[in-house]
Amino acid sequence: MTPIRLRSLRVRLALWGLLLLGVVQVGISLILYLAISGWLEDQVNNTLRLTGNQVSLLLYNADEPQNPVDLEDVQAQLANDDLATQSFLREKRFFIRLIDQTTGDILGSSADFTLPVTPLPATGEAVFTTLPWSEAAGTGEMQLYSLPLPYESRYVLQVGLSLAETRTLQESIRHLLLLLTLFVLVAAPLSGWFLANRALVPIRAAVRAAAEINETDLSRRMDSAAAEIELEQLVQTFNAMLHRLEQAFQRQRQFTADAAHELRTPLSIIQTGLEVTLSRERQAADYQAALVSIQEEIQRLAHLTDALLLLARTDSRERPLQADPVHFSLLLHTIAEQFDPTAQEKGIRLERAIAPDLWLTGDEGQLIQLVFNLFDNAVKYTPAQGLVRISAAMHESALQLVVEDSGPGIPAAQQAHIFERFYRIDSARNRQQGGFGLGLAIAKRIVERHHGSIQVVSGTGAGSRFVVTLPLNPHLMRPPDHALIDPSSV
Repeated sequence: MTPIRLRSLRVRLALWGLLLLGVVQVGISLILYLAISGWLEDQVNNTLRLTGNQVSLLLYNADEPQNPVDLEDVQAQLANDDLATQSFLREKRFFIRLIDQTTGDILGSSADFTLPVTPLPATGEAVFTTLPWSEAAGTGEMQLYSLPLPYESRYVLQVGLSLAETRTLQESIRHLLLLLTLFVLVAAPLSGWFLANRALVPIRAAVRAAAEINETDLSRRMDSAAAEIELEQLVQTFNAMLHRLEQAFQRQRQFTADAAHELRTPLSIIQTGLEVTLSRERQAADYQAALVSIQEEIQRLAHLTDALLLLARTDSRERPLQADPVHFSLLLHTIAEQFDPTAQEKGIRLERAIAPDLWLTGDEGQLIQLVFNLFDNAVKYTPAQGLVRISAAMHESALQLVVEDSGPGIPAAQQAHIFERFYRIDSARNRQQGGFGLGLAIAKRIVERHHGSIQVVSGTGAGSRFVVTLPLNPHLMRPPDHALIDPSSV
């Protein structure tokens, strides 16, 4: 038998159904019982009021207006069946009596009920009173209507009716409502359990469909059109997550393949050089040339490893950015000076238009890498006698850095891919210049981590223009532990 756990949605729905329906049923039963009881008591009071008015008219002695109440006649009428038969009075537990309220004496009574004499209120108004009664046949409650005779105010006529039938009917109603409440309390959790099972059918179907999706086949999607309206958004969100995961795995596979390709080339060169060199005895100069070639390839491997390590660091969400004030103007001038010798060697004119005292908040180490990669890219692909221009200034409450070159430019069809990892416009030329296609990818990731943007404006033969916009005070903090991994970082 499956244990009942409060964490189960079905159990909680059943309990909620029990609580809600139980409270509603108890409330309805209470209101219904009070309404019916009030109605029954009103019917008894109306009957007594009507009977009392009629009897008061019968007791009036029209023959002697000076003596409107003939006590002997009243006693005779109550003793006989002039007002009502004794059998009717006893069957209905009906009761009539006349009281002198000045003395408290009972002047006449239709039945031998033991009832206390209750005086009228000081206002002399007619009142209803519930009194206990007793006789040889038993005891009970009597609803008593007392009204002063309009033609003789010292006499009070009391008409009573036993509440035995009313109390019996009220008890029957209580038992009926109690049974109905017990039925609801039993049916509520059962119906809640049944409805929960029915409601969870599409969820279980979604779980089965999700269980069939694995890392080897992320192209499958759940059918949102066939899902219930309440689950449609959940299915769409799940499909969107699968789409992001599929893209992330594709990038991961592509990244692994590209990295393996980049590593394989220098390793193949090293292996081939060693095999050729060791195939026979050679001169010292040959060995030295082989070692120089191996050293160059090892340096390429070292540079590639450094680039991959830097990319991994910029991708890492576990390592928060340092939020320090950075003198960006000084940083730009310092890095530009490092490229002066290379630019002079190629005959490139390096121009600067950097506004003074530009400050922003960020990770200085990563900002240095960003600027270095952009400068290196510009100088590397600018031909001899070309121009590289660096400008920086405030633009709409943000710092804007522009790096322009007079190089061959980037075709429009390839501009959307230049920030992808290992992407090269010209693979052969990049390899000769020592590039791996990671510099701009690293630059883009650094800009994104600083909550900025980077754009390229270029055309074939028209040079390139990279525009970086950085907020002055980006919100730099470690993301929460449950934050989703950016697919581009996989």
